Amino acid sequence: MVIQQLEYRGLNLHDVIGSVEIAIDADLNTIHIYDTDHIVEPEYDFLTKNFKLSEGFWKMAGVIKGKQLFLNNDEKSLDRWIESFKWIFYSSGQSIKIYNQGVMVVYKTGSIENEKLLYEKYFSRLTDESLNSK
Repeated sequence: MVIQQLEYRGLNLHDVIGSVEIAIDADLNTIHIYDTDHIVEPEYDFLTKNFKLSEGFWKMAGVIKGKQLFLNNDEKSLDRWIESFKWIFYSSGQSIKIYNQGVMVVYKTGSIENEKLLYEKYFSRLTDESLNSK
């Protein structure tokens, strides 16, 4: 398993520049995103009572798609390109959000069924933060 890593910088909700760490596993079509600064983290939609991809995420995804360095870029539209990958967000609040095929599922760090799908570097950081905040 070869993981390509990069950093994306963007604005959070308070217009403060922050960075997001991205780990791409092209073999498994999975993109891991470590974002505890609310740059690209999914946002809660009160109408649907579910999380959705944020505006910051769409900007970041467009940049990654444009790079064409790590991932298959056959799809013409950004929507379809995003749907061709599993996106795992290691987020604030010690939660992990997995976006796959248009569905967002939220897990608390202690309730993940299959930790083998996760990127150990980001998962351990998130669980360490959870322990330190107690």
